[in-house]
Amino acid sequence: MVFVSNLIWAQNAINGVVLDEKEEPVGFCHVINKSMGMGKVSDRSGKFQIPAKKGDTLHFSYVGYKPLDIVVSSVHIVNYLKVSLPEDSLLLPSITIYADRYYKVPINHQGAPIRMQGVTVDDMTPRIVPGKFTPGVTGVGGVPVVGGTIYGPITYFSRDEREKRKAADAYEETRETITYQKFVAQDSVRIKLCRLYRLNDDQYDELIVRLNRQFPGIQRQYNPVEIWNWLLVHFDRQAPIIRDY
Repeated sequence: MVFVSNLIWAQNAINGVVLDEKEEPVGFCHVINKSMGMGKVSDRSGKFQIPAKKGDTLHFSYVGYKPLDIVVSSVHIVNYLKVSLPEDSLLLPSITIYADRYYKVPINHQGAPIRMQGVTVDDMTPRIVPGKFTPGVTGVGGVPVVGGTIYGPITYFSRDEREKRKAADAYEETRETITYQKFVAQDSVRIKLCRLYRLNDDQYDELIVRLNRQFPGIQRQYNPVEIWNWLLVHFDRQAPIIRDY
């Protein structure tokens, strides 16, 4: 009875994944159903599941990305939802780099106030051009120091850190799904289901792919009995469709 109630709940929920503009997963993204007043957080792979009905508003947000609102339609309910968040760059003031690595700015130095474009009300400085480099001589207390000024946007996450997270997420996902992967790959399971539902190998593979897309959470099941029950319910519904297709 518990298994059946869980399946019914999943059918009334939105299943999907949050990606960035480069098709990389956005893990731990906040997913909020504004209409129901409840929220969820996507997993390491960007996948999420949240209760929703037609007309509800889903809000997606994460630091370093622009927020996104989606109004749930009938298409979202019956299909796997793929959400793409654009990156949000923050344009910071200029950074001065000194050629002398041992040069130290005095702690109590009273320099000119920082002006941020679009934030400082009386800002009359020229607009910052990203990528511009201005060489020159600067210093404090009358001591000249060779240096230069670099202008440009700074992204919240560097490429190296994102690659490290991507590799760590891939390892974690493989570790969490290894039981399920081994179970569905067993010849005994394949043969038994193919005979029971009169399927060939290609049809069996297609049903497994559909199951993974419709219910991605099953891939983290570690109990063989629960995995088998999921397979039976799914094959009961989808096998006739596959055979007639």
